[in-house]
Amino acid sequence: MDRRTFLKYSTMGSGALVVSGCHASGWRTHQGGAISQGADPFSPWDALHSMKNHDRAVLPAAAILASSPHNTQPWTMIVDDKRFQVSADTNRHLGAFDPYQREMWIGLGGAIANAEIAGAAFGFQTGRPRLSRLGPDGAGRITLALEKTKPIQHPLAPSIGTRRTNRAPYLDKPVQPDTLMRISDLVGNIPGARYTTFDRSSDQGQAFAQATLHATRAINADQQMTHDAHAWFRSNAQKVALHRDGVSISTAGLSPVVSFFGQLLPEMDAQKSGEYWLASTQRQVTRTGGFGLITVNDLYDRNDQIAAGRLWQRLHLALTAEGLATQPMNQLPELVDRDRDLGNDRGWRNYLRAISGTHRHTTFAFRFGYPTRHVPHSARRPVSWVSAG
Repeated sequence: MDRRTFLKYSTMGSGALVVSGCHASGWRTHQGGAISQGADPFSPWDALHSMKNHDRAVLPAAAILASSPHNTQPWTMIVDDKRFQVSADTNRHLGAFDPYQREMWIGLGGAIANAEIAGAAFGFQTGRPRLSRLGPDGAGRITLALEKTKPIQHPLAPSIGTRRTNRAPYLDKPVQPDTLMRISDLVGNIPGARYTTFDRSSDQGQAFAQATLHATRAINADQQMTHDAHAWFRSNAQKVALHRDGVSISTAGLSPVVSFFGQLLPEMDAQKSGEYWLASTQRQVTRTGGFGLITVNDLYDRNDQIAAGRLWQRLHLALTAEGLATQPMNQLPELVDRDRDLGNDRGWRNYLRAISGTHRHTTFAFRFGYPTRHVPHSARRPVSWVSAG
């Protein structure tokens, strides 16, 4: 049996799989690869617990835990007594998936958001993010000025170490308006970016689900996009421990048992991986509470991209604080970039504009809802790997 067949049938029947005498937390450790490879790929998630107020190392320790496209972690960092800087590592972008490095800079904005929140909680006042462009290749840096101050109890800080991307099915019920209002209050206002949410069962939700499936098929038919995405797939615990980045079976939202045994089978090629991704997407757009869009004035303005990343990170933390799960679903914005890069117009921009109902540009899309399954953290490269000085 190859990996594709195993995943197809084992996922369908995963609810019936039981391992006698195995505690769930033990299987989650297997799922992350920690038993076979040690805890190092996941230890950054616990680093903040041992840090003290006014320790400037808090900022990069929090920043590396941010969401990033395909978990590429496209950053290098510097911190001293007066500043914290996050720079773009242009070697870690997604190629045809992100030809204008739009998503890469959204990831950098997420790192800045985590640093702002953790900084406040540990006694640092951070100035407004300042962008410096360094060259035509897309490289650049974001700087936060630092000043010691009294620590505050930031409501989003506890979620920095518990946030996860959850690709498992969610409960098929909408999130209540009062919960969404509390989330909005936690997120606050990020100048340059806005978000909206809608139920899966709404006309808007159904249109988004169908368009996302259509987009997934189009990406699978694009050989270059498929190749560039597959380069970031880590098929087993050994590769996760080696690279400490990318997307893996352990974070695919499968049951712990299925995930563990799936890593023992021969590695999927890019085509088979794409077929499984489509099947997963079909389940995900059906089993969810709702969808959301983040919009900006200019898709390709770096400041708008940073704002979108700061908004997404705060939103993900706020959803986590309310006990909700979430997952990026960016196939449609990615195809807008791809068409622009190829000089094509297959209508993806119009799809998004019709769904969003606004003349602003959708730069990020996601689903959210009540989780049915706890999932492990993704691996993280430690601060020592990304430190630029």
